[in-house]
Amino acid sequence: MAKAGRLIYQGLLVAWDGFSIVWLSDVLWLLFCLPIITIPLAFAGLYTCANGLAYGESLEWKSFFSGMKRHLGASLRWAGFNGLVIFVLVFYAWFFYSPGRNLLPSGVDFIIHIPVVLIFVWWIINLYTFPFMLAQQKPSYIQALRNSLVLFLKWPGIALGFTLFNIIVIALSIVLRFPWLVLGASLPALLACVCVKYVIAQTLQTGTFAET
Repeated sequence: MAKAGRLIYQGLLVAWDGFSIVWLSDVLWLLFCLPIITIPLAFAGLYTCANGLAYGESLEWKSFFSGMKRHLGASLRWAGFNGLVIFVLVFYAWFFYSPGRNLLPSGVDFIIHIPVVLIFVWWIINLYTFPFMLAQQKPSYIQALRNSLVLFLKWPGIALGFTLFNIIVIALSIVLRFPWLVLGASLPALLACVCVKYVIAQTLQTGTFAET
C-alpha cells in the first residue's frame, strides 16, 4: 500500500502538470457519453489522453479526437465485452429480485447477491483493461483482462490502493457534482494508466503479462 501511495502521488503530480488536458478530456468524455452510442469513442479519447500524460507525451486538444479515431476498434471490443457481461449480470439480478419470484430454497437466499458482488468485482478489474489494451501492439480485450487479473494477484496492495483512491474520487465527484466536470473520469483513467505503466515496467523482462 505504501508503494501505491507513492505512485498515486506521482500520478497527481502528472495530473497537475497536465491539468488542462485532464480537464478538457473529462469534459469531452462527458459530452460524447450523452448520445450513448458514442460512449465507446468517449472512452477511447479519454484513455488516449490519460495514457499519453502517464508516459509524458506532449498532448493538445486534438489528441482526444485522434485517440477516438486510432482506437476505434479497441474501444468497440472493450465496450462490447463489457456490455455483454453487464447485461448478463443485470438480467441475473433482475431475475431473482423481481417481485413475486421465490425460486430459491430457504437458506440459499445469498445467491441473489452474487451478481451485485460480481458487478463490483468486474468494475474494479475493468479499471485497468483499456490501459493494457493501449499497451498492446494488437489490442486484445481478453489479454487485457488476463493482465488485469495478474495485476491484482501479483500486486494486490498497489491494485487495491489505486482502486480505493479511484472510488473515492468518483464518489466525491458525484456528491459534489462540479468536480465531475473536471476530473471525475479523467483522473481515475490517468491513475489507472500510471498503475499499468508501473507494473508493465516491472515485468517487461519476466513475461508475466501477455504479449504487448
